[in-house]
Amino acid sequence: MTKEAEVKQPTIEQKVEEIVPTLIMSDEDRYIADRSKSQPKTLDEVLMVKEKRYIPGEHRLSLPKELKIYLDRFAFRWINKRKRAVDEAINKGWVIANRVLFPDVATKAKHLFSTSGAIERGDAILSFMKKEIAEDIRRTPGIKSSAILKAQLERGKKGLAKGQSGFYQPKDTSSEKEDTGLEEGGGLQEGRDF
Repeated sequence: MTKEAEVKQPTIEQKVEEIVPTLIMSDEDRYIADRSKSQPKTLDEVLMVKEKRYIPGEHRLSLPKELKIYLDRFAFRWINKRKRAVDEAINKGWVIANRVLFPDVATKAKHLFSTSGAIERGDAILSFMKKEIAEDIRRTPGIKSSAILKAQLERGKKGLAKGQSGFYQPKDTSSEKEDTGLEEGGGLQEGRDF
């Protein structure tokens, strides 16, 4: 017999040992696992992290300084990381800022991008769109409000029809009309369940 013939095929027990089990995680556990991938890998890296200090007027959700060169063409905003908020923002035309769309920023400042490839701060994701469109979206509620207010003021300038006082006068809308001897809308009766 040759050495090749002596090599045995693995048994079923040996194959079972090689199987890697699939780990089922909750959303929170998966999120924590993803976040821990982007954190420091050694204790020395942890010691090198310094406290973030903000200049006056700057805060955690300020636009990163690496993206300020794009402010002449794009408007930026933070959206909540919940699915509903992200879907609504995307439907309005906002685009999630990621390392594919900003490759120059991604090579200079890798720390800005999370494991998903987006720029995240806590529960917020940075999004952007063309500046002119964003300004129109932001102006629309003010324009609608001004139009409603103007219509209300114009209605106040018109004179009232003859016989109208301009005050609210309630009308009886009850469907029950009983012969109580009182006029329509004659009031409540004692001892009756309502």
